[in-house]
Amino acid sequence: MATAPVPEPEPQPELSTAAARRQDEERKTALRIIRNELRLLWRDPSPYLRPGPEPVTDPFHWEVVIDGPAGTPYAGGTFPVDIQLPAAGYPFVHPKVTFKTLVYHPNIDEEGNMVLDAESWSCATKLRGLLIGFVSVLYDPLLDYPINYDIAEQYAYDYERYEAEARAWTREFSSAPVVSHYPPNAVVGRTPPAVPHFPATAARRRAEAEARRRAAAAAASSGSGTKLEQNTVTISSLQSSTHRILKSNKNCRGEHGDEPDATDVAVSRAALTLGDVGRWGTLAISGYPR
Repeated sequence: MATAPVPEPEPQPELSTAAARRQDEERKTALRIIRNELRLLWRDPSPYLRPGPEPVTDPFHWEVVIDGPAGTPYAGGTFPVDIQLPAAGYPFVHPKVTFKTLVYHPNIDEEGNMVLDAESWSCATKLRGLLIGFVSVLYDPLLDYPINYDIAEQYAYDYERYEAEARAWTREFSSAPVVSHYPPNAVVGRTPPAVPHFPATAARRRAEAEARRRAAAAAASSGSGTKLEQNTVTISSLQSSTHRILKSNKNCRGEHGDEPDATDVAVSRAALTLGDVGRWGTLAISGYPR
């Protein structure tokens, strides 16, 4: 029985000399920026961030570990995060950053993607700032930008159940210890204190959830209905302190307007969370106006 002929692969168009040269230059530029960001990332490590278990052999694909922040249901957990950077176009082309374990969180989906996605990315947001933003979102979820609406609603109206579920997922999926491989000249063992700008305490969250439940019950009895409201305290508190950062972030993307998006809020809040905007800004967001 005769076998069907295997089709020949379609020829790929060859890059012109100018296009190939441009692509090579973009790769070299991206590589230089990424190496510099990696050096700064571990020379002055941020709270709850550390290198992955393997040495970085490919600057465009590596791993970090986020230790669950104290005072959250994620405390005691270790969360490996996979980072893939574009070989050409970085920092104008967004990186792909995903959690490698399941995380019970309003802003993280089942594939490990966080709300800080491609549409929120700005060339002014460096990797250090983005990763600090991830830690900040573990402290206080961005209820304005939920990926999982059921978890967001549970967080808002039944925090005790959310806390129990998140803690159970952390124990089940993210309790395996991870030993970091620190590069040469990295600062090891010096973790500055992290005091949340918005105190993340279980008592406060339970009280807020109870207040929302009562408001929802009152609205339902009056027939007006209710819905998950914006976390206006977070946004309004940030707008006055980070107006210049937000403006620069929009200008970098060629956009206009001052409404913050998910990355704006998380990264800007993280700067305030760490309590040292000046030092953090110099290392992480050096493109912003001072």
